[in-house]
Amino acid sequence: MMFGKSHPVVFLLFMILVPLLAAPATGAEEHASTLPVLTRDGPYPRISPEQLAESGFPDHKHAFFWPDWEPLRDEDGKPYGMGSVCKGMVWQDRADVISESGLMILGLVKLEYHAGNKRCVVAPFVEICEMALRDVSDLLDLTATDTLRIVNTNMIDAYTSRTGQGTWRMYKRAGDLCIVQPIPILVARTLAGHAAYDLVAAWLLDENGCDALPPWLRQGLAAYVAEMGTHLNNYMLQFRAEGDILLTPAETDELFSAPPLSDSAQDRKMFRMARYAAFLMAWRLIEERGGMASMRAFLSAVRDGRDPDEACAEIYGTDLYALATALDPTVLGEPQGESFQTRRPHIPLAPTAGE
Repeated sequence: MMFGKSHPVVFLLFMILVPLLAAPATGAEEHASTLPVLTRDGPYPRISPEQLAESGFPDHKHAFFWPDWEPLRDEDGKPYGMGSVCKGMVWQDRADVISESGLMILGLVKLEYHAGNKRCVVAPFVEICEMALRDVSDLLDLTATDTLRIVNTNMIDAYTSRTGQGTWRMYKRAGDLCIVQPIPILVARTLAGHAAYDLVAAWLLDENGCDALPPWLRQGLAAYVAEMGTHLNNYMLQFRAEGDILLTPAETDELFSAPPLSDSAQDRKMFRMARYAAFLMAWRLIEERGGMASMRAFLSAVRDGRDPDEACAEIYGTDLYALATALDPTVLGEPQGESFQTRRPHIPLAPTAGE
């Protein structure tokens, strides 16, 4: 496979520049990055059905690769997140970053990578994980004290052989250990931001005693806070002509609970369909049933040792099985209706006149 043999530095720079040189997003539809961001207090739903049909799902996980991005600042005015460890390929000497050959540590994130890679090639993933830890912790009131160990494989072949899964599965995590596919590949696929937020959310759920929740809820919530909706909808395009692309909650849970299918093409299709179904369920649960406040109350009760069904009944008025049934995508359909055309959230918004 070509990606497996490309030099990671050249490949990363090339693939960052390609989307930026493409034609800016224009037209009547609102850009995904201008839709309301995900916040603790909403309000929810964030967008109207008409906006959703016109613009698709919100997606703010690409702007940190755009030319006008500047590092965020914490309460003390110190930079953090994307651009704070490396600005382009220039190391920024952040005092709280430990950097050795093949190792980078920032807060709770420990990244192990091939020593032949330049550190600024892999630093973006650590930077985004730092942002994700702040954002997801705030959204869901989840905390962690352990270290998230991320191993970045150097080549696609190394990723597939070590994980036993294809690249449509962005990472493989067990407890505090997460193996990710080559970071330059995630950047090239415009998925680095989504992957970082997704794995951080999944890890924080487990860290806070929520690992016994149904797979659709854990996977769906991680995909929701990672704003995977537009990408997952885009993936469905090739499968729509083959028939129904929506799965029931039971089918979704079964796929997530089983090892990858032996047929790689079928595994790619079914895994992406399961991810889309889980995302849609989480979207409707949060956007239409109490927002993040209700989700935080539910997760807090589970974290404190409450039986998940009892906690669900208290917050959502029914047990988890009945809740899943009420959110079944095969019954409710897609919230954007028939407006499921491919969208390009990674392409920067065209500047308005005068900018």
